[in-house]
Amino acid sequence: MYSCSAMLGHKKVEKIMTGSNSEESLKASIVAEFVARITDGKKDHTSRFYEIFSSRGFLLERDAVSGSVRLSNDSHREDGDFLEVLKDINYKKLSHKSHQDSIDRDNGQDITKPDHAFFDTIDTQEFDIDNTEYLREIFMNKIPVDLFRLNWERDWYGKFHQFKKYEHLPRIRVYDLEPFIARLVKSVSSIGISSWSSCEGHWGEPAHINFDRKYNRLWFQAILNKFIREKLHLNCRWEWWENRCTIRSPRGDLLELYLEIQEVARLIYDYGKVLRNIKKHSCSLLTDKHKDMNKKELLAAFENLFEISMDEINQELTNG
Repeated sequence: MYSCSAMLGHKKVEKIMTGSNSEESLKASIVAEFVARITDGKKDHTSRFYEIFSSRGFLLERDAVSGSVRLSNDSHREDGDFLEVLKDINYKKLSHKSHQDSIDRDNGQDITKPDHAFFDTIDTQEFDIDNTEYLREIFMNKIPVDLFRLNWERDWYGKFHQFKKYEHLPRIRVYDLEPFIARLVKSVSSIGISSWSSCEGHWGEPAHINFDRKYNRLWFQAILNKFIREKLHLNCRWEWWENRCTIRSPRGDLLELYLEIQEVARLIYDYGKVLRNIKKHSCSLLTDKHKDMNKKELLAAFENLFEISMDEINQELTNG
């Protein structure tokens, strides 16, 4: 689940076998600059921890008074376990769980609060974030290609009536995501958009997210067009093929690619509550006529609904 596509031909496999070491060396050389950029202006240990592990895909919250950091309740219940393992630079030897997608059967609404201590507070001093080698390790976890991880059960959330119904989706484990795409996948899921696989980009291929059916793909595209592009200057190409969004740097610059993915993910997470409310309001306006629209018609309808819903929510806040 949530890995690179398992549909690999012989030529691609050969390319992987010959190019994997050089690719890993390239990414390893980027990590230090990547961390320097995302932590720019953050001097204290806790602030740097917050930026680094948010970028690694963990949904974190920081208390405005005490400054303490905790896992958000929007996190998967197993994210605390994985974060604890990440305290050790040799975490890859300690993590032996299957990468089969772990879907909570409560449809994303936890009946009880996750019991890991990190959902209350995280002792950030236990993480060796001043160690360059340690940082390189936590951002260099390539998930092995494995057909059995592609969880087709999530396709259920891409059906029209399920897309309309579910404001909160079953959560996704950070453990099942590649480091440089993890934050975007988690942020997108947190606003009610369902996907079933992702890849941070390998062997010259762009990063991508595969969405569940056209409704989730087109709703994300509407957000990108009507919200993200208006708030951020995007240098990378966000392109569409079927229900996949591919993200590529026009210059083939991996650092530019990873930083832009982070910037978009941060924006989505920061505006999560607003974007969830916009989807909820827009879905209340959907009718069966939308179900049978082609993608071009439905995208236009979604963009219109997004603008209507955003205007109405802003008006409510103004009058509130």
